[in-house]
Amino acid sequence: MPRHALTIRGMGENVCWLLVQQAIGIPDAKMLSDYMSGKVALLMFAKPALPERLCVTAAMRQMGGTTIYQGEDGSLWRKEVSSFQQHLLPIFGYYLDCLYIYNIPVASIDIESFAATFPVINAGSPDAHPAHALADIALMLKRSREMKHVAAAWIGCDNGTLHSLIEATAWFPFSLRIALPPQIDPSFLKKRVNELKTDVIFVKTPCEAVREIDYVYAGCHGGLSESELKGWSVEPSLMELAKPNAKLMLSASPIRAIPIAPEILASKASQLLYQAEFRLRVHKRLLHWVFETQK
Repeated sequence: MPRHALTIRGMGENVCWLLVQQAIGIPDAKMLSDYMSGKVALLMFAKPALPERLCVTAAMRQMGGTTIYQGEDGSLWRKEVSSFQQHLLPIFGYYLDCLYIYNIPVASIDIESFAATFPVINAGSPDAHPAHALADIALMLKRSREMKHVAAAWIGCDNGTLHSLIEATAWFPFSLRIALPPQIDPSFLKKRVNELKTDVIFVKTPCEAVREIDYVYAGCHGGLSESELKGWSVEPSLMELAKPNAKLMLSASPIRAIPIAPEILASKASQLLYQAEFRLRVHKRLLHWVFETQK
């Protein structure tokens, strides 16, 4: 049976810790290898996402592999895969060694009946983004040496990264404080936190969320209007409430995140570039993990 990387819970505690530690241990994130030589990965993206496409493409190609991109242009491929899954997936298996999916809710995928003979990796979905979460955890662990005293805050609408961070709090000992705009229903997330019994707290305002925090997450804007996002932005005055050396983490590309003051995004507090580096590290380790049983 192939290994899949769809959610943090699905991969398991030992695997997630291993991926984080191995990602930190890579001497150079852009190091070349031939581990994926001769292998082909299909990138099925139901929505454009240049940063994710660049990251997984770089990971594959720097390891000697090849990528094929199928974008969101038209929904025919989604209908074909959904309607003719048992017929198409075996054909895919002749051509592909790995499948990346993006913006396809993993809750809608029954991996047992998916009948894929190749690994399926979630490159980001509305309800899970394991690579992003593990990469950020690896970055925080490297910065802070240990996780038990690390506190992070999320400000803005939820996305797959937040869902995966919540799952990760069950195994990685950092605390998480979440402030969602009033237009966002938190009931599903609160139910998940109660199921996991983890150190996650929901608060009402950004100021409550960031007070004495180590890492401030700029959540996504979720399609809310400028007026709806009033008061939901990362400004210098907000960062001053966090710890003196607090870092800014982005949950998505800047254009999809809540507004961030330019002087903060360009400051040393911004971890945008380091987050990109660690996502590359994690994606490389994911490829090692899903294919190591075939070596």
